[in-house]
Amino acid sequence: MWLLLWLTLVMLLIGLWAAPNFWERRIYPRIRLEVRVSRDYADPGEELEIRIRVVNPTRLPCPKVRLDFVLPDELAVVGGNGERRVRLDTYLLARQSAELIVPAVAVRRGVARWNQAMLECMDLLGLQQSFLTVYPQMEVIVRPARLAPGAERRLLDGLMGEIRVRRFIQEDPSLFTGVRPYTSRDPLKNVSWFATARTGGLMVKQFGYTTDARIWLLLNGQMGKEQWAVAARDRLDRLCERVRQLAVQLAGEEAEVGFMTNLSDSLGGSTELLPAAGPVQPERLANRLGSLSRYTSCSQAELLQAAGRAKRPGDTVVLVTDYRDAESTRALSMLRQQGCPVHVIDLAPEGGNTRGGGAGEAGDGQSPGREEVMAYGG
Repeated sequence: MWLLLWLTLVMLLIGLWAAPNFWERRIYPRIRLEVRVSRDYADPGEELEIRIRVVNPTRLPCPKVRLDFVLPDELAVVGGNGERRVRLDTYLLARQSAELIVPAVAVRRGVARWNQAMLECMDLLGLQQSFLTVYPQMEVIVRPARLAPGAERRLLDGLMGEIRVRRFIQEDPSLFTGVRPYTSRDPLKNVSWFATARTGGLMVKQFGYTTDARIWLLLNGQMGKEQWAVAARDRLDRLCERVRQLAVQLAGEEAEVGFMTNLSDSLGGSTELLPAAGPVQPERLANRLGSLSRYTSCSQAELLQAAGRAKRPGDTVVLVTDYRDAESTRALSMLRQQGCPVHVIDLAPEGGNTRGGGAGEAGDGQSPGREEVMAYGG
């Protein structure tokens, strides 16, 4: 009898020692984490759902699983006052899964990546813990904030004035593209009586433009040493927001908008967007702006030179920057000498001097943070 009790006790101790090791070697490594996001692109303030699924594909149960992670800087938990920590405690039976839905909100521009997480697995008695590294591979691009229209009216009026003058001089008014419903602003001479009789509603003729209004938006990310030492992430966000605002306003004026920058793309994509018209183009541009990093691939002068090679006769260039130096000033002057209209939006912080340390280069005493229609130092 005592021998049987002793053998039972020994077998129990061996089981308590061997079972956690067996689970650690055979069960825990097969636990996997699956993550799905409701959208790939989001604007700041928009909500999205993150579905986290922990799966146990084995024939044995997993007594306790804990997932504790922090959302990327670009996201936050809805209603959490900026809280980004998410925690999941569950248990999994054989071939069972547990799902957690995290309502998140986009906070700031950038690529929200979640490439690695730690799963903590414990046995039923809590005697042994096992930490497992999983790779969810979640990625959401948060685009720049959509600024309210109306800013830079002076610059926009100047750009559209050039386009309207060019169209008035060179436009072919006989390019018929279709008909549309009549509005109170349409002249009666444009009414299509055949289309009106066919549809039963007053219809007017619609004419297209034979003169392209192509505008290149250039985003400069080059900084001076002083700027780089105190460079904040808000700087790049501010530049991207202004570029997106201009793209939306120009697209609303039926202009073809292109984009070029000297910043690197976090996803390894192209940093150039060929000019195109329509409401979809600003959205394409916003997607590109969302994945830009603060590291540059070339200088501002080289960016201007690339724009000079890409432009066609009649194109307009708009440079958005907060930095200037002697080399970029020369490149800007050469671009203007080629007959290309160039407008500069200087977003340098108030009271700051963004000029580089070139020989003979000094501040011009003008207040920064304004629109410029003249060359640097002009």
